[in-house]
Amino acid sequence: MTLMNDLNPVIEKTKSLARKVDGLVKNEDFQTEISGFSLHRRVNKQSIHCIYDLGLGVILQGEKQVLIGNEIFSYGCGQTMLTTIDLPAVSRLTQVSYSEPFLGMMLKLDIGMITEIAGSMENINVTSNIPSFSIEQMDLGLIEALDRLVDLVEDPSLISQIAPLIQHEIIVRLLLGKHGDYLRNLIKISVSEKNIFKVISWLRNNFLNDVRVDEIAEQANMTSATFRNHFREITRMTPLQYQKQLRLQEARKLMLMQSIEIRRVAESVGYESQSQFTREYVRLFGITPQKDLKENTAK
Repeated sequence: MTLMNDLNPVIEKTKSLARKVDGLVKNEDFQTEISGFSLHRRVNKQSIHCIYDLGLGVILQGEKQVLIGNEIFSYGCGQTMLTTIDLPAVSRLTQVSYSEPFLGMMLKLDIGMITEIAGSMENINVTSNIPSFSIEQMDLGLIEALDRLVDLVEDPSLISQIAPLIQHEIIVRLLLGKHGDYLRNLIKISVSEKNIFKVISWLRNNFLNDVRVDEIAEQANMTSATFRNHFREITRMTPLQYQKQLRLQEARKLMLMQSIEIRRVAESVGYESQSQFTREYVRLFGITPQKDLKENTAK
């Protein structure tokens, strides 16, 4: 009974915030005037292909599954997902309809602000070798801070002065809350983890190049086996899986946004065989490139 009473204010606040977001988002995505803060509304069970960087995703209504590497993670109404590094992912909405659309928000976080705030706090403990993302329930303090941030969207004259204060509060609450270990680990990482982060950044900018794991392991000053283990602990995928997902994300973008034919797209992201490209495209996105192109062209 006590637990239910504790949750009720969070549930009610979540519903209230969902109604605000529903009223603000006219199309599927709304990039607000607050830097790094976007609101989202969906009515179809579509797959969304993206790269999560340092930020906080929030679901106010509906549910989704997120594919990272070969693992599927579910999160829904009243939950948040914190990601601390660039992660290619595919999210699929699993609970959504025209009468009850999926509603959510994304807030990109600033590493400089996180480092400054954490440096001023006492008793910051760090757990090493934890994943680069976490899914947690929202608490009342966090959702109230997010609610005030949404209120600013309708009063842009106050954004420059008040938004940084609310973002500061959100980071404090994240550092002290259930996401805290993951966020603190980002700023107090070991030398080996820093080297992994550098490699991830390099891969993000050079994913079209041929990659040999032993060579990038050398960049990280590790043996190939140690590098693979550390990389998988942080990203939940191997270096080659990470590169492959970046290539396929780029291929889909070229195909859908620039109308480049599938054979040329496959070649441009490093595939010599169109059949292999199609197989891996289906494995990641759940649909052939031809069908994906046809469906999106028809919209």
